[in-house]
Amino acid sequence: MEITVDKDKNRIIFKLDGSLDIYTSLDLKIALEKNIIGDTPVIIIDMEKLTYIDSSGIGILIKSLNFVQGHNGKLYVANLKPVIEKVFKVSGLTSYFEILSHEDYMKYIES
Repeated sequence: MEITVDKDKNRIIFKLDGSLDIYTSLDLKIALEKNIIGDTPVIIIDMEKLTYIDSSGIGILIKSLNFVQGHNGKLYVANLKPVIEKVFKVSGLTSYFEILSHEDYMKYIES
């Protein structure tokens, strides 16, 4: 998986490309810990190019949510493909995460 990080003073966007699974979930954890220092108001995990997620990926997302909230931040996931969105619904993650549609994501990053 490839992770691209875009930062400004108010938010950090992590763009995921590939699979978030047992082999790559630690990469996301490391990227978050490396880039979130102190209070960061908004974190967005852009999943537009994410092709697969397994239980390890789900686990790291939940840990990421707790990590961000521990830094007084808000975490959003954005641009879920239908197959990834289905995993979120089946596993009950839609009640834990705020999910941005592509349109909402574009409005959010343009503001």
